[in-house]
Amino acid sequence: MEQSYLGEHLFPGQLGHFLTILSMVAALLATVAYFVATQLRDTDAYQSWRRIGRVGFGVHGLAIFGIVATLFYMIWTHLFEYHYVFSHSSTDLPVKYMISCFWEGQEGSFLLWSFWHAILGFLTIMTARKWETPVMAVLSFTQIFLAAMLIGIYFFGYKVGSSPFILMRDLMPANPAFLNPNYLAAIQDGNGLNPLLQNYWMVIHPPVLFLGFAATIMPFAYSLAAMWKGEYGKDWVLPTLRWSLFAGCILGVGILMGGAWAYESLSFGGYWAWDPVENASLVPWLIGICGIHTLLAYKHTGHALKATFVFNILTFILILYSTFLTRSGILGDTSVHAFVDLGMSGQLLVFLFSFLILSFVFLFYKWRSIPTPEKEEPTYSKEFWLFIGSLVIFLVALLIGIDTSWPVINKIAGTDRVIVEPIAHYNRYTIWFGIVALLIAATTQFLRYRSDNWKSLQKLSSTLLTTIFLSGLIAYFGDFGVFEQTNFFNLFEIPFLSPYFLLLFASIYAIVGNAAYIFQVLRGKIKVAGSAVAHIGFGLMLLGVLISASKKQVISFNNAGLDYGEGFSAQDKVENVFLPRGQAIQMGDYWVTYADNHTERFDTYYQINYERKKNEKDRPKESFTLQPYAQINPKMGLVSNPSTKHYWDRDIFTFVSSIPNNDDPAQQEQTYKDFEMAIGDTVATSQALIILKSLNPAPLHTEYIPVPNDIAVGAVLELRTLGQSYDLEPIYYIRQSVENRIPAQVDGLGITVNFEKVLPQKSKVKLSVVETSQGLDYVIMKAMVFPFINVLWLGCVVMALGFAMSIVQRYREGKRLKN
Repeated sequence: MEQSYLGEHLFPGQLGHFLTILSMVAALLATVAYFVATQLRDTDAYQSWRRIGRVGFGVHGLAIFGIVATLFYMIWTHLFEYHYVFSHSSTDLPVKYMISCFWEGQEGSFLLWSFWHAILGFLTIMTARKWETPVMAVLSFTQIFLAAMLIGIYFFGYKVGSSPFILMRDLMPANPAFLNPNYLAAIQDGNGLNPLLQNYWMVIHPPVLFLGFAATIMPFAYSLAAMWKGEYGKDWVLPTLRWSLFAGCILGVGILMGGAWAYESLSFGGYWAWDPVENASLVPWLIGICGIHTLLAYKHTGHALKATFVFNILTFILILYSTFLTRSGILGDTSVHAFVDLGMSGQLLVFLFSFLILSFVFLFYKWRSIPTPEKEEPTYSKEFWLFIGSLVIFLVALLIGIDTSWPVINKIAGTDRVIVEPIAHYNRYTIWFGIVALLIAATTQFLRYRSDNWKSLQKLSSTLLTTIFLSGLIAYFGDFGVFEQTNFFNLFEIPFLSPYFLLLFASIYAIVGNAAYIFQVLRGKIKVAGSAVAHIGFGLMLLGVLISASKKQVISFNNAGLDYGEGFSAQDKVENVFLPRGQAIQMGDYWVTYADNHTERFDTYYQINYERKKNEKDRPKESFTLQPYAQINPKMGLVSNPSTKHYWDRDIFTFVSSIPNNDDPAQQEQTYKDFEMAIGDTVATSQALIILKSLNPAPLHTEYIPVPNDIAVGAVLELRTLGQSYDLEPIYYIRQSVENRIPAQVDGLGITVNFEKVLPQKSKVKLSVVETSQGLDYVIMKAMVFPFINVLWLGCVVMALGFAMSIVQRYREGKRLKN
């Protein structure tokens, strides 16, 4: 007979399991029906099969929505009997972070991905018209794999997926705690949300990022649909272009939100660290950008359709590859963002290779039938340079992808290649690709499709002169060196243009050139200027990256030469300052004081006061307070979150690198004193005055229950500190000739008072006072100045705006075509 357990809520889990299986079966039905409908599109059976496909996908979508609602309900109501809820949530979380719990784990993030696919599928059914059946066949096929990630069943001894609806006792049946029918009484709370994810950006960043991941299925599906049907006309180009722009926009915004989260929440002092998980999102986005530009070339000239298919397919395949990288556990030693392995590595590889093989089959059998113009693109035509620009972006994406994949390469080849300093390594070559891409982004705008006339570039003369003037001005006042000594093949050194100056020049050229294109070529028609606005945003973004990163200034120097221990690198020992509480230290233009702290939930906020007096630059007096916060997490150690003062031209970025561990006995000091006191006496300790007000012959206390023949007395005390007083009553009692004592404590002061004994011959009592102090209160912190970082954030916003304008432009173009 199966044991029954008290307090369990089984229905939500059973409902979730049922809906998961239903979603997979319905996705399978939709895939088969849409496949058959596509094959029979010119027959009478087409409508019937399409209707079955719609019903199947409708049931699948509703099941996905039901799964989402069920899991949210379980988190919201704290059903800790379920492993997913216990592992990722807790009762003390605010509502916004309870939402974040949904996608912290692998199961929740797969469900979020599937949810967005369902939304995209319903939009496709409503808008795709003749492209519905082939596109939905591909999308429904993808949903089968995503549903399998959540099903959590064993198939011939192999576990398929990981269910968020599994009970803890089913996951760990050998645990003796689950022998108790009332085991839930011992589970008061869950593990909670990762402290680094308790930031408002993590409420909005993952849904946007996963919508971007999901949206890459659309250009992929439309590309396969075009090859499947053998149709490549305008009625295919426009929806594909719209979806490509949408995927590029949303995925790009999601990546940029991740950078904003890193800047506000992580303490490495920046917004992009070339972490493998960051790269795994960046590479597909770059390839998707290639597909957008080659599709534009095909739309206007008929060139580059094959390249467009390859880029669109690669974008989605790389999304699947990045899923394998970040969820298989293979990046465990190289990334702080990767998920732990849930034993689904084989299943993820099946997902990846299924679509890789499917794509290869389509390209292999359809390659020769894909239309290609016999005449090559003219050298000075826009389509030629769109392809060259796409090739440049593709090459840098390829290099980043290879470097990100070293953990996979090492596992396959048995090598041990590790990128030790990723920021310096990636910057070393990406800067040159960035320079070339920026130059092409402005120059190509002035070229014409199907034209070999380079004279249109004459309009760039004013752009070039303006760029030379502005870059020279910024280089002079911003102290950018124009030349640097360059070593050629370890043979000789000669002065050569600095890559930083070249990036400065190229960024300004892209901004000025695209602005000139809007006014000189488009005559100010902003409605059709989406591409130019996006390129201006790209130029501003890289300009902001260049200035804020290369001119970043540390102001928290360890002038005292203190050794902070093995937890600090040699550089960190120099760039972190020791701040005892209440003592002002000079940092740059400011006098900085650690003034106070307070605790909210698990985090301690440190009040760091900055004060600047008038200095040699005639800057006005100024004072402000920053509150970086940190906690000593039992699993993660010190978790620190920065605090930043924002100006229009700079940020002052401050974070705590080390704090005293108040729970460490080695950092605690205790003093012990005995006092003999009569009623009315006052004694002094190091922190307080203690007054014996009276003796209580009938004391009451939760730990003392009187019994006959007890002799008990309580010492009624008043403890006074500066501005506060506390009432205490330690108890002394004799029971069966044995002396017993119940101490009184003031936890906030670390004071414990014991009633030791009664001294009747002296008409006094003996008290002992133990004071526990935490030693010196201090923080070790780092502060940096990021100049003109707002140029970076402005560029992000402008680039996203340019994408949105392009989407609207193509939507209007599609409406005109229908009319």
